[in-house]
Amino acid sequence: MTPTSDGPSGGNGPHPHGIAGAIDGGLQPCWQCGQDVGARALFCHGCGAVLPPRALDPFTRLGVEQHFDLDLAVLGRQLAGFTRALDPARFAARGPRQQANARAQAEAMAQAHATLHDPLQRARTLLRRAGVDLLPADPARDPDTASLAASLASGGAAAVDQVAAEAARLTEEGIRALADAFRHGRTGAAARLLARLEALEAVTAAALARRSGSAPPP
Repeated sequence: MTPTSDGPSGGNGPHPHGIAGAIDGGLQPCWQCGQDVGARALFCHGCGAVLPPRALDPFTRLGVEQHFDLDLAVLGRQLAGFTRALDPARFAARGPRQQANARAQAEAMAQAHATLHDPLQRARTLLRRAGVDLLPADPARDPDTASLAASLASGGAAAVDQVAAEAARLTEEGIRALADAFRHGRTGAAARLLARLEALEAVTAAALARRSGSAPPP
């Protein structure tokens, strides 16, 4: 049977973890036969040709619900299913264009998975979809982060380890608070927490660079 499903399982019904309803972007004609196909379609419903990826947000591309508390196991299964369906070797007899489309679709799926697997990137995606203005990640605006940055700038090897450990603790705490803000629809609070977490991320990266010796001490 020619695969025509939008999802990795090959069925024509909605995926159990998918998003119901119309997808932004509308219908476009298949490059091979001209039949209209949906934005999430991997294969043409008419001729079965592998389609090039459309511009989609990562939640829509992987067919998972658009919220912060994602089940990462489900996310991984979605990627694995799509990766199997889009193995370019399956389309060797269809010519280089369909193989290239399959490869591009698989790469787009992998990038969507990487985005959603990271809690900060996931939060950025959700806030952008909600039309919330993102705040700059400025360590000087947050007392805890500013203190860690100052300790890192003035301390030795022991201070680097302490900064990295404290930044990791504050990051875990902040991600829990970020999840709570999304659960309760407090997008303004989520934007402020995201800015704090991004500043902590920058301090953590600087500490790890100092620890590995790839960045000289100030």
